[in-house]
Amino acid sequence: MTAGITAGAAAGLWLLGAAALAQSLDPCRSAAPFTSADEVRKAIERQSESIRAGKGAPAYVERGVCLGRLGEFEAALADLSEAARLDPASAAAWEGRAELEARLGRHLEAVADFGQVLRLQPKNAVALHGRASSLTLLGEPERAIADLDEALRLDPGYTPALLARGEAHARAGRHERALQDYAAYVAATPDDAYAHFRRGVSLARLGRDEGAVAEFSEAIRLDMRLLSAYIERGRAYGRLGRGERAIEDLGEAAELAPRYVPARNELAWLLATSPQAGLRDGRKALEHARAAAELSGWKDAGVLDTYAAALAESGDFAEAAKWEARALELPEFGGRAREEAAARLALYRAGKPYRAAH
Repeated sequence: MTAGITAGAAAGLWLLGAAALAQSLDPCRSAAPFTSADEVRKAIERQSESIRAGKGAPAYVERGVCLGRLGEFEAALADLSEAARLDPASAAAWEGRAELEARLGRHLEAVADFGQVLRLQPKNAVALHGRASSLTLLGEPERAIADLDEALRLDPGYTPALLARGEAHARAGRHERALQDYAAYVAATPDDAYAHFRRGVSLARLGRDEGAVAEFSEAIRLDMRLLSAYIERGRAYGRLGRGERAIEDLGEAAELAPRYVPARNELAWLLATSPQAGLRDGRKALEHARAAAELSGWKDAGVLDTYAAALAESGDFAEAAKWEARALELPEFGGRAREEAAARLALYRAGKPYRAAH
C-alpha cells in the first residue's frame, strides 16, 4: 500500500551555513529572498572573467556556488571539481562539492568529500554535520552520531547538529532519545517546521498519536507546503479513528501537489479500504490510484497494491487480482507485507474487497 516517502531528508544540507552566508553581499551567498537570478548570472560572468584571467581555484569555487544557486548542479560540480584539482588544499572546494552531492542524493560521494574537508579542517563543525546527515541517509546512524557529538563538543551552540542527531537516533529506532534532541533544538529554533515534523514522526512511532497530530499541525502552520506533514497527520488521524480528518489531510496534500505519488496513493488506499463504509468511495479511489500508478510508471509494488484495492472496491475483481499478482512479481514486497498482499490476492480471486483494520 504505502509508497516510499522522502520526508525532506536532505533539507538542511544546502543551508548548513545559511545564517552566516545571509550576511554576505555576494548575491550567490545571500539569503534567497534578497537576490535575483539576474544578479547571480552577472556574478557568474564576473567569475568567468576571473577564470580567464587565471585566478584559479577560488574563482572556480565562487562560480560553482553561483551555478548551484541557479540549479545548474552538474556544471557547479564540474567547477568545484576543477577547483579541487587545481588546489587540493581548498577546503571550500571540497565542502561545496560535498554539499551539492548530498543535495543530489549522492551520499557516498558526499561522505568522501566531507572527509577531505575534515582532513584539512578537523574542527569544522559544519562539515561534521554534513557528513553525519549523509551517513544517516546511508543507514549508518552510529557513525553519524559520533560526528554530531564531535560537532557539538567543538561548538555547543551549533544547534543544527541537535536536529541532525535526533534524526540519526530516530533512524536507529531510539525515538525517546531523538525526542530529547528535538526538544533542545526546538527550544532554540521554535519556528522550524521540519523540526516539528520530525518530532511528530517520533511521537507517532511511539504510539503517541495525539501528540503527533499536534506536532504535525504546528509544522503545517509554519509551512503549509510541507506535504509529508499532511500525510503523516492523515495517518495519525486514521489510527485515531478519525477517518474524515485523515481524508481531508490526504486530499489537501494531493491538491497541493497533484503529481506527488505518496499523497495520491495514501488517499486512494483510505478511500478503497476504510472499515467505515461512509468513507469509502471506489470511483475516487480508482481515480487517485490510477494517477499514482501512472506517475510511478506502473513499477511501484505498493502503488500497484493500492490500485488493486481500488479496483476491488469498484467491483472489478478480475482486474484487481491481475494487478495484485503484478505487484507480487516485483521485488519490493517481502516478509509480512508480501504475506498480506498474497492474502488480498486471495480475497480478490474470491470476489471480495479488502478492508483495513483501521
